[in-house]
Amino acid sequence: MWIERATSEHQNAFNDWGKFDRLETKTCRPISDGKRITISDKAIIFAFLMDGLEEPVGRFRYFDINPRNRSAEFGYTINPKWRNQGMGTKILIIAINYLLATTELNKLYCQTAAFNIALVKLLDKLGFHRDGILREHHELDGKLWDDYIYSILQSEWKPS
Repeated sequence: MWIERATSEHQNAFNDWGKFDRLETKTCRPISDGKRITISDKAIIFAFLMDGLEEPVGRFRYFDINPRNRSAEFGYTINPKWRNQGMGTKILIIAINYLLATTELNKLYCQTAAFNIALVKLLDKLGFHRDGILREHHELDGKLWDDYIYSILQSEWKPS
C-alpha cells in the first residue's frame, strides 16, 4: 500500500463510489432514490423584538436541518445593548418551545467555545446535555480552546 496525490483519474474512480449499498442507506444522511441528499444549507432566522424598540434585541437561527434524523443546529446573538439582562434565556426558551411545537424536530444542538461561560451555564440550566468536547478546536487571541457540543431532545425539553 502507498499514498500519492489524487489525480483526475482517481477522481473519476471516486465518483463511481457513489453507488450506495445497504450500509449507506442506514447512515444518518437523508437518501432519496438511492442518492444522498445534502443537508439543507438554508438557515432560518428569527428576530426578537420588543414593543417600542426599533432594532431587534436578539436573533436566533437554526441550520443544518436534517429531516431524516429530525435534527438541527442552532445559534443565537443578543444585541450588545441588551446583554446581561436575561435576554439569552428568554430567546432560547421562546425559540425552542416554538420549534419543538411546530416542527418535526426531535433534537436541537449547538457548539460553543469553553470560554463562553455564560452560554455553557445557560445550556446547563435549560437541561441540555454536553455530548462531546472538540479539543483545542477554537482559536481566540492565539490560544486554542475546547469547543463543547450540547443537545436537547424533544422528550427532555421542559417547556416554559
